[in-house]
Amino acid sequence: MAEQSTLTIEDAFKQAMVHYQKGQLQPAVALFSKIIQAAPQHAHAHQMLGLIAFQTEQYEPAVKAMTEAVRLQPQNPQFLMNYVEVLRKAGNIEAAISVGKRAVQADPNNPAAHSNLGLAYYDDQNIIEAEASQQRALALNSDFSAALNNLGSIARDNGDLEGAVTYYRKALRTNPTYSEAANNCISVFIEGERYEEAKELAYSELKQNPNVSELQRNMGRIHLYEHKLDDAETSFRNAISLNENKAENYLGLSQVLYEKNHSKLALIEAETAYRLDPENPQICHQIAITKAHLGDMDAGFEFYEKALALNPDMTASRLALGYLKMENGDFDGARADFELAAQSTYDALNAQMALARMEKMTPDNSAFVALEAALPEAEKMPAMKAAAYHYALGKCYEDLSRYENAFEQYAIGAKVKRSTFDYDPAETDQVTDDIIALFDKGMIEKLRKSAISTEQPIFVLGMPRSGTTLTESILDSHSKISGAGELNYLQNLFGLCPTSGKFDMPRILPQMPAHDLTRKIEEYIESAKTHAPNTPYIVDKMPANFQMLGLIYALLPNAKIIHIARNPFDTCLSCFTRIFERSQLHSYDQVELGRYFNNYIRLMNHWHTLLPKDSFHTVHYENLVEDIDTEARRIIDFCGLGWEDACLEFYKGKRRVRTASVQQVRQPLYKTSKEKWKRYEAQLQPLVDIIAYNKISF
Repeated sequence: MAEQSTLTIEDAFKQAMVHYQKGQLQPAVALFSKIIQAAPQHAHAHQMLGLIAFQTEQYEPAVKAMTEAVRLQPQNPQFLMNYVEVLRKAGNIEAAISVGKRAVQADPNNPAAHSNLGLAYYDDQNIIEAEASQQRALALNSDFSAALNNLGSIARDNGDLEGAVTYYRKALRTNPTYSEAANNCISVFIEGERYEEAKELAYSELKQNPNVSELQRNMGRIHLYEHKLDDAETSFRNAISLNENKAENYLGLSQVLYEKNHSKLALIEAETAYRLDPENPQICHQIAITKAHLGDMDAGFEFYEKALALNPDMTASRLALGYLKMENGDFDGARADFELAAQSTYDALNAQMALARMEKMTPDNSAFVALEAALPEAEKMPAMKAAAYHYALGKCYEDLSRYENAFEQYAIGAKVKRSTFDYDPAETDQVTDDIIALFDKGMIEKLRKSAISTEQPIFVLGMPRSGTTLTESILDSHSKISGAGELNYLQNLFGLCPTSGKFDMPRILPQMPAHDLTRKIEEYIESAKTHAPNTPYIVDKMPANFQMLGLIYALLPNAKIIHIARNPFDTCLSCFTRIFERSQLHSYDQVELGRYFNNYIRLMNHWHTLLPKDSFHTVHYENLVEDIDTEARRIIDFCGLGWEDACLEFYKGKRRVRTASVQQVRQPLYKTSKEKWKRYEAQLQPLVDIIAYNKISF
């Protein structure tokens, strides 16, 4: 300090600038502050303190220091231009525009002055003046990369994605190291579903600037599209570590966690994003998704509506709102939302897919006409969109009894969908072997020591698309029963490996102490209650609980277990011709689907042999649709309840239905789905060949 006191003001300023240029901000701030103490009129020292505060996101002291610098040198163009940026970031847009005009007046031939003023106009949503200011900057310097980047963002906001890319590419040609323009261009590629171009530019940028938060976020978005969920999670967490104050980083992490079936964790990250940016429509959309999935329907509707209030053109929220209404039986409201979304210039095709799902197609139906017209473009669609498109068109052809065309589209859609994820059927084979080896009478007796006595849960399980939703709807129509839908709590509590995220109950379960078993099954009951808090009985209709049947029987001895069995080929056809949201990875290849069905048969045969005869009640779907009165009464009787005629009017229920059967259960029972596979018998030969039909013992 004694040595510093001998420095002249000029030497001290030079030394402080050396510290600043080396990124040594603390000693730089100390020296600039001493200069101001010795020479309060030193405008450049005030300016530098303002810049450092600005760069460290301390906007209040930045504004204070910059205000003093400009007071001391009111015509300094560089001071004025920097002051514009500080005022913008501090949220004082009106003052930023005023200072920006002064900067242009002080140096009218400086392109940066015009560009900064344009940014202030942009923040004020004065797009005309914003664009004019950027164009003035380009007129003064056609290679001014900041103006090119800013014009790209204006084009992007106007929906001109191609124009935006053109500007961003020009900016990168003039300044190849311009990270902001590169990331903006990557974002536009992603928004325009041009994922290969996004990947190419992102990987190129990653070599130069790996420690840029926005780049890591964009890498996460690309990995998420590719369904590389672990890579996506890593990228979003990297983005957060680089910038903890960027809401979009937490949004991306929430989206990944949701895809990984960690809905509660997804909601935590979405709410973190919301605290940082409550006016972001995409964040509101994500909160709506997670809240609705966790059973908070009111919040789901609220946040979808807020997203649309913030951005009326946000088609994703409009469609999601329609699907939520559809799940709740409001088909007229859903149709209105889908029709409104179909007017969008950006995502009209997804809206047409939704409309096609709602009703039986006719040759002149506008949704079918639109979907068939899009067929030549299908190969250019991103994989996830293409898969959904082919399934939607297949459904249209099936409605029109054009079965060869229908199966062709289903098969293409399945192949595209299968290409988007990794799935090893041998792992499912091994898990089945391990469950059968683990569960014997000794294991049942061991688990029974940790059991709880509640009678509240009723489990409906079996293969997907076997009639589980219909059965749940019959049960839900009883005054003492509420359907909670497909709950994944049992799998998460007892079978999910924390490191791999895969189902591995045979290795996890034997390691659990007795008190942990009791605690976890109690936690399951508490979680299930949140979905149906006002009735004595709750239906969990997760089909895959057939893997957990022995555990359910042992830990919940008073629970009722209802197994739904259906013709193997009808069941598997129904799986193969449906696109599932986030599960059923075995459904997109006939051989893999057949192997999964065989594993289901092996397990159900095992439970049938191992457990007492009355441990679970098997309902054959074909019997249910032929004589619903008799079969429904048997179901209710098995649950130990008195009969109620409302159970035969299940289609009048108001509960939420969240499966592919959402429309069927709102209609009286029909029998057309029996032996439906015969229409596609020739195409289903790989499936027919592999299914062990003759080994079914129930």
